[in-house]
Amino acid sequence: MSTDRWAALGQPRPRALPLSPADRAQLSHLTELRDIASPGAARRVGAELAGERTLAPDLLGARPWLPPDLGARALLPALLEGEWTGFLALLGACGPWVYAPDVRAVQRLSAAYGALVSAAQTVPEEVALAAAGASSALAPGRTLLPRLEAVPYRQPRHGAVSAETLVALETSFWTLAAQLARAQHEAWKARRGGAGP
Repeated sequence: MSTDRWAALGQPRPRALPLSPADRAQLSHLTELRDIASPGAARRVGAELAGERTLAPDLLGARPWLPPDLGARALLPALLEGEWTGFLALLGACGPWVYAPDVRAVQRLSAAYGALVSAAQTVPEEVALAAAGASSALAPGRTLLPRLEAVPYRQPRHGAVSAETLVALETSFWTLAAQLARAQHEAWKARRGGAGP
C-alpha cells in the first residue's frame, strides 16, 4: 500500500492537507524570509522557529562542518558565526529551509527547488515514490518529495519525467545549497584570518 511506503519515507499522512488554488501557487514560491543581520536577530529567530521540525536537518545537511545535533535555537547563531549575515528562507509551503548570503542566492535556490516541484507535479504516484525512495537512500535528509506529498499536488500528465530525473533535480538542489554554504563559510573564514573549522 502506498500509504505505508510514504510513511517509511517520513510522510505518515499523504495528501491529508487540503490544497487550494492559492496554496498550489505557493508550492514552490518563497513563503518566509528572515534577515539574520545580528547575533540578536539570530537568537530571536532561532527561538521563534525552534519548533520547526525540518529547519535544523535542512540547514545542517548542507553544512557537514557543524555538529549534527544542533537544534534550531543554537543553529542560527552558529550560522551567523560561521557564514556571517544572510537570509533564512522557507521555499514553498512544504519546502526546505535555506540560509543564503544574499537575495541572488535565495533566488537560485528557489529556482532549483521550483524545478523539482514543477517536474514532480506531472508524475504518477509510483514515479514519485520511486524517486523519493532513491533520493532518501542517497542521504537521509533528502525528504523534499515526501514533504510535498502532504498535499494533493500531483496532476500526472503524459510524457512526465522519470524517477531518475526527479532524483537528479533533488540532488541538484542539495548540491547547490551545499556549494553556496561552503563558499560563504570559506569566504567568511578568509576575512577573519582563517579562524574556525
